[in-house]
Amino acid sequence: MESEGRELLTVEQAANYLQLSQSSIRSYIRQGKLLAYRIAGKRKVLIKREELLKLLEPARLDD
Repeated sequence: MESEGRELLTVEQAANYLQLSQSSIRSYIRQGKLLAYRIAGKRKVLIKREELLKLLEPARLDD
């Protein structure tokens, strides 16, 4: 996977990494659930991989 070794991911790469839609990633950013960075003067948004991993919660398996 191309994004495996990268520390900073684009919205598209972040969506692929977590198997979500790009609109879901953008929604998390708007809601303040995901910290993202914009390069000064550019539209490109970058997200740290560690921030993406903070979205994950342990799954509970009910017996």
